Amino acid sequence: MLDLGPFCGDTAIYLADRGAHVSVTEYLPPLPTPEPEPGSSVKAEAKSPLRIDEADGAFDLLLAWEWLDFTPPDRLGDFASEVRRILADDGWLLLFALNDPAVKDSAMRRPGRYRLVEDNQLVRTPVGEVARRRWTHPTREIERALAPLSIQGIHLQRSQMREFLALKKSTSPPKRGRDRR
Repeated sequence: MLDLGPFCGDTAIYLADRGAHVSVTEYLPPLPTPEPEPGSSVKAEAKSPLRIDEADGAFDLLLAWEWLDFTPPDRLGDFASEVRRILADDGWLLLFALNDPAVKDSAMRRPGRYRLVEDNQLVRTPVGEVARRRWTHPTREIERALAPLSIQGIHLQRSQMREFLALKKSTSPPKRGRDRR
């Protein structure tokens, strides 16, 4: 299992106590692709590569708390490609994204560290000193970005947090049993 985001020992311990082998990777969302100045003949700068430093097909489960909210709209597909790359065949993605464009609180503009402290309790703590731009991506745009995966369900919580559950279907043919003769 990969917990994508700021390290939180409480969450890793909570999941490990339930039998999961947990890895944690810091994910720094990319900056938006710069636009050229109007009337300028200078081309826009190339996109910085979006890479999650993990091996191909290394994880059966990926938890991505709200990092998509800090990923610019023009980079959603890049994020989804990286998620697909690091998921094993038949691996699962559990992604959380806020659906409230009215959020104006500056604390909510800092990425969060999530702590699972009990079966029914999750605590969010903003991290980092610098506020980052937070986008509220339409559900349809997230679905389009996740198209290489098979979306199994989308759930909207009362808090306006959306949960996306997606599966990376196996690319290899199913194994056949022995022929009985």
